Amino acid sequence: MQGIIILIIIVVVLYGIVIFFVEDEDVLLKYLPGYNCNACGFGSCKGMCKAILKDKNNYKKCKPLKGEKKKKLEKYLNVEVENESINDVSNRK
Repeated sequence: MQGIIILIIIVVVLYGIVIFFVEDEDVLLKYLPGYNCNACGFGSCKGMCKAILKDKNNYKKCKPLKGEKKKKLEKYLNVEVENESINDVSNRK
C-alpha cells in the first residue's frame, strides 16, 4: 500500500515539474522574435527557450532579438545589462 502511495506522489510531482517547464517555455517564447531562423544554433525559438531554461545567458545567442523585445526578455530573466555609452567605448585604448 505504501508503495502505491509513494508511486502516486512521484507521478504527481513529475507531472508538476513538466507543467512548470512547459509553461516557462511558452512564456519565454512570447519574448523571442519567432523567426525560427536557427541563427542561435538551437534549431528554433522553442529550442532557444529550452536553452534559456538551462542557462539564462543563452538569450544572447539570438541574433534577431533587439530593441524592446530584448529589454523585456532581460527584465523577465532578471539579468544584468551591460550599459556602455559610445563615449565609454571610444575612450578605451
